[in-house]
Amino acid sequence: MDTQLQSLIGAVKAATKEWLSPKELYQEYGISTSTQAKMRVSKSIPFHKISKYVRYKRDDINLWFDKAKVV
Repeated sequence: MDTQLQSLIGAVKAATKEWLSPKELYQEYGISTSTQAKMRVSKSIPFHKISKYVRYKRDDINLWFDKAKVV
């Protein structure tokens, strides 16, 4: 399998992942982990905390972006 196809398959798998870690959120949406932490403290970003782990649900983040849309 060529590298271009492998890269495409990896991108599709990443895009369909339901839960994102702070690092993955940064990689996909460009929000730094320090900004994420500030937004969590002010409760301005939707997140889940399971034990010591912070996770973001992709659908919640996409909806959050849609609500922040300026026309």
